[in-house]
Amino acid sequence: MTWKEEKERLGRLSADERRKEYFCGDEFVKLDEINTWKTDALYKSKLANPKTVQDPEMVKKLEEKLLTKEMKLDLDLSEKVSLFVGDITKLEIDGIVNAANNSLLGGGGVDGAIHRAAGDYLLAENRTLDGCPDGEAKLSCGYELPAKFVVSTVGPRGEHPEILENCYTNCLKLLLENKLRSIAFPCISTGIYGYPNKNAANIALKTTRTFLEKHHQDVDRVIFCLFLQKDVDIYQKRMPIIFPPFQNNPQEKVAVKPVMPEVEKVAEKPAMPEEENKKDEVDSKL
Repeated sequence: MTWKEEKERLGRLSADERRKEYFCGDEFVKLDEINTWKTDALYKSKLANPKTVQDPEMVKKLEEKLLTKEMKLDLDLSEKVSLFVGDITKLEIDGIVNAANNSLLGGGGVDGAIHRAAGDYLLAENRTLDGCPDGEAKLSCGYELPAKFVVSTVGPRGEHPEILENCYTNCLKLLLENKLRSIAFPCISTGIYGYPNKNAANIALKTTRTFLEKHHQDVDRVIFCLFLQKDVDIYQKRMPIIFPPFQNNPQEKVAVKPVMPEVEKVAEKPAMPEEENKKDEVDSKL
């Protein structure tokens, strides 16, 4: 059977029939099992540790990095986004993003994991796509994955913000063009490609916010799929700022802020002039 025939066959199956063919058996994660950021934020606000002191300067610096004058921050998008810590290949959603190389023929890391999970037909289909330039994105069937589609994009090698922004933008464009309603992103280019994790997260969040402000009615969920603890920490600090959740209206924001180190621990650092010392400490934690 060719990849085209297999793709057509899968398109005729019911959800229950497709589930019998997932590479992971019953160990898949449905979209409704993943909390929205709003739900997570409400939960965190109830469990907030009163001993943890928020440093206003840290929050202010993150706002400067993340927010623009064009953003419509009175629009609550916190139910359109999620953080998920786990295996992207087990998500039963419309599309998962593969941080691929230019050949689209598989590689290491998340790229290799997605190819192994999807099976040989993904490689066969991708051979027909004539590769992918940096910053672009191409769509393939998910085959044995719980996800219906794989959106492959090629991130920059090193820190090139315009290319990384294009990766997120072009993946989201494919989401719209193919009438998909849910998509999950790994941390593109932060592995062996060497993009600094914090700066990459800033671009991922800003680009997604800008897209959702225009197209939120066409999207059920954008999921940031995280694996490393440092990425979890980075995103948890930024999400309340760029996707502030409201309780009922824009004047009633949920009382949740980025989790920052306790002031006592920060103050232990010695031997610089006070203001310069504080600035360096703040920058290192953003």
